[in-house]
Amino acid sequence: MNIITLPQAAVTDVTVAEPTVSIQHAVEAIPLNRLVPSAANVRRVNAAVGVSELADSIEAHGLIHNLTVRKAKKGKYEVVAGSRRLAALRLLAKEGRLAEDADIPCNVRDAESDTELSLAENVQREAMHVVDEILSYRQLAENGMAPETIAARFGQSVITVRQRLKLAGLSPRVLEVLREDSMSIEQARALAISDSHEEQERVWFEAPSYNRDPRSLRAMLTREHVRSTDRLARFVGLDTYEAAGGAIVRDLFGEDSSTFLTDQPLLTRLAMDALEQAAEPLKTEGWKWVETSLEASTLYSGGYGRIYPQTRELTADEQAELSALGESFDEVQAQIEAYAEGDLAIEADEARLVDIEQRIRAIQNGTKAYDPQEMALAGCLAYVDQFGALQVGRGYVKLEDMAALEQLRRGGDEETEGDADDGATSPSPEPEAGYSAALVEELTAIRTAAMRVELANRPAVALAALLYPMVGRIFLSGYTTFEAAVEVSGQRRDLAPSIKEPAEARALAAWLTIKEAWGDTLPGQPADLWAWLLDQPTDKLLELLAFVTAANLNGVKAKHDQSRSRLENAGRIAEAVALDMRNHWTADATFLNRLSKAGIAEVLDEAGCAPQVVRGIEKAPKADAVAEAEKQLAGKGWLPPMLRGQDSAE
Repeated sequence: MNIITLPQAAVTDVTVAEPTVSIQHAVEAIPLNRLVPSAANVRRVNAAVGVSELADSIEAHGLIHNLTVRKAKKGKYEVVAGSRRLAALRLLAKEGRLAEDADIPCNVRDAESDTELSLAENVQREAMHVVDEILSYRQLAENGMAPETIAARFGQSVITVRQRLKLAGLSPRVLEVLREDSMSIEQARALAISDSHEEQERVWFEAPSYNRDPRSLRAMLTREHVRSTDRLARFVGLDTYEAAGGAIVRDLFGEDSSTFLTDQPLLTRLAMDALEQAAEPLKTEGWKWVETSLEASTLYSGGYGRIYPQTRELTADEQAELSALGESFDEVQAQIEAYAEGDLAIEADEARLVDIEQRIRAIQNGTKAYDPQEMALAGCLAYVDQFGALQVGRGYVKLEDMAALEQLRRGGDEETEGDADDGATSPSPEPEAGYSAALVEELTAIRTAAMRVELANRPAVALAALLYPMVGRIFLSGYTTFEAAVEVSGQRRDLAPSIKEPAEARALAAWLTIKEAWGDTLPGQPADLWAWLLDQPTDKLLELLAFVTAANLNGVKAKHDQSRSRLENAGRIAEAVALDMRNHWTADATFLNRLSKAGIAEVLDEAGCAPQVVRGIEKAPKADAVAEAEKQLAGKGWLPPMLRGQDSAE
């Protein structure tokens, strides 16, 4: 790095004559290594702040203001005014950018009040107005100086310089308001998100004063844009969107997520193209239809039936490979745990774990297959979920195909029953000749009582018997003749029709994920279900029992169905599971749009918002009221009465 040389003083004695003021002091060039800080310097707080940046500026522009010193002992000079400049000069010398004995121009003062001199220099200074500062940055940029160069010469970060230049692009009218201190710097930063002077002026001068906070200003300027965190933006990706000619707006004063896509039609078209491309491989799997949708709500509004895959046993080769993969996984995992922190080999072994897991899933998925005849009546849905990820739902049956599916299944059942002639005793024998109907009823009742006694002493079998009808009615509803000896019934109420936007309901999505996981685990035929249930360990059956019990839970308070006892029981269940709806629901725009402005104001008042905010909501347009209310309620954990606890059943 080059060593800089500061200009030496050419004046040794300066006298400035004024009618009433006389200033006399000596200016000398004093070697840096003879300058020491003075204990009389009045600056104590922030004395070391920005020294590195100041050093960069001195290196680029020289020492603009001389140090003020007085003679001390042993040939030293105490710096009574300019301690930060001295610290910056010493830093330059320490880093080899300035000679340790470089001559420094100093104002040498006689023995007088050091404290008074230091105080005068620090007090009699006025900081540059922010508008003058940002316009100066703009002038440097217009003269051809790059932001990186400006940052280096003034000891600023590049992002700071870019922010100054962004503010310099504000409308002259807006800058004048900022110069008059009628606008905060945060408000100016919010307006700078738009490059349009017309938009900046419209939002500022037409917005009511209560709606000029930075968040509201940003919201008004980006109302027609799409955030980069939006699910479709995540699905398409910023790189793809920009490569297709899409424009974006970045908020230099916000976090990384404060990026907006301005071309919503282009984003939608790119998302649809990506969905169609993802759906192409599905068309070769043998489904009757393959459809795409940008909305996950299609799953809830279609009234679909379902078919599920059947699982075959693993072959000997597959079982052997799975065992080997499991051993390999354990070995690699043990190696990773033994590595020291930061070991480069960890990354390679973690990649191996991913490969092993993918192969295990591929083998397991290979044992599952749909019945080709059922597939010919069902289809696939490719859609974008609430997190912006591609999801594929297989095995959906449209209403017009349900009758054909039921006929197919009935035909299969009848064929099976006709072929079954192995001499086994029928579980439902016909009455023997010569027995009256009354006697048959009595005998079978006695038999039932005996079975109840035995069943009461066989909890595992009893649990399977209880689950059999419940599971069958949930997952095998297409079998209209499905019957069971244990008569358990439940409403299995579909919750989606009760929710205006089911795709936005986090709790409903989580429930359907659990249901899909069980659907992939269970056998697809009634004939196989009973044997499967008997083969399961008790803990597995308990898990399934918990699920099917939950599937029959109905805590909905409908208009014409308000059973007090049912709702009270739902409240007790919620208390037993320690239900906290704050983990499942948020008072967002979807909810607030369903309320009147008076209702929104009441919510804010109940949530403890400031009275002036509540009054502002009542006067604002509905859209602005909703946006402001959503902002005010964020993080407060407010819940409507019916979501708060047991009293919701009242």
